[in-house]
Amino acid sequence: MKRILRAVSAVVTALLLTAAGAITLASVTSCAPALAAAPAHAVAAPPAPAAPPAAGQTTIDGAQQLTPDRYYHQAWELIDKNFLYRDRLTDWAKWEHKYDGKLNTFVDAEQAINDMADSLGDKYTYFKSATLTKAKQDRDDATNVVSHRMLAGKIGYIRIQTFSSNHTAEETEAALKALSGANGYILDLRGNLGGYVKEALLVFSLFVDDGTFTVLKGQHDGKTYSETMVVTAQQVETTENGSLTTSARNANLTGRKPVVVLVNGDTASASEMLSGALRDNGRIEILGTQTFGKGIAQITPSLPRETSVQITYARYFLPGGSSIHGVGITPDRVVKQSGHGDRQLDEAAATIARKVRR
Repeated sequence: MKRILRAVSAVVTALLLTAAGAITLASVTSCAPALAAAPAHAVAAPPAPAAPPAAGQTTIDGAQQLTPDRYYHQAWELIDKNFLYRDRLTDWAKWEHKYDGKLNTFVDAEQAINDMADSLGDKYTYFKSATLTKAKQDRDDATNVVSHRMLAGKIGYIRIQTFSSNHTAEETEAALKALSGANGYILDLRGNLGGYVKEALLVFSLFVDDGTFTVLKGQHDGKTYSETMVVTAQQVETTENGSLTTSARNANLTGRKPVVVLVNGDTASASEMLSGALRDNGRIEILGTQTFGKGIAQITPSLPRETSVQITYARYFLPGGSSIHGVGITPDRVVKQSGHGDRQLDEAAATIARKVRR
């Protein structure tokens, strides 16, 4: 695993997909293009020891000073260059200097950034305080997000709670190795609200010999952006705006054994991307209820003061070309839960058993 996708482009490490839109590119490391270095908007300190910062300023690394105005403008520029819905930026220029000379503190600047982002009418684009930014970083390091067990009939059951952990793919790989003797697999994505595209891509490669994973189209660094991720028999190929990057892939640990994926209304974003990609490549059957329907991706570039701003920057499309945003994925077999037990799991196990007997 350590050698897998070390270079799946800064993109794959920067984009994060969740139903809440938060857990998404630090944002951290999840599957979109790596952000260009953000404008410094800072003033270099003089050679002599810097004087204490004036009110409304903070010293960064002893060499740069940040003012509330610069703080606000950095967020404005990041949104301006990366926001997906360009038609909502018609009046964006008026926000650039709306608060010039009016922001006395950093708290003022953060409130102004909030108001500015809210004006876009996109619940997935918003300012993240230091507390929220830290919480996301903590989720990145979460472990034990994948569980597994062998069911009757030698059916391997794997539940992935989230793709927002950097350990999701490696834990899924370990689960599949532990269940290598299974006749088939149930992959449970119910309640999985999404996470990093890179983690979902790595999991995808554990189930396929080859196939297209997803296509992203949007806006990045002031330019139209497109990215296609494909798993071949030998490697992962990521094409960003015509530029090809290759990297190592995970081995297919499931062969051609039957696989059923369980979904529900809380299966969202990266989870929908994975289940849709597996189905479009003819690898699985989906069972459960209609999924959430989040077909857009966010990046979360860092801001000063340990904060960040999450920005919707791209739509994603399944290998077959469909967008599931606002629609969701309809299972191959719609099965609702009953009052007792887990009817969906029982039906999935029965489906695997029938496939094995053929």
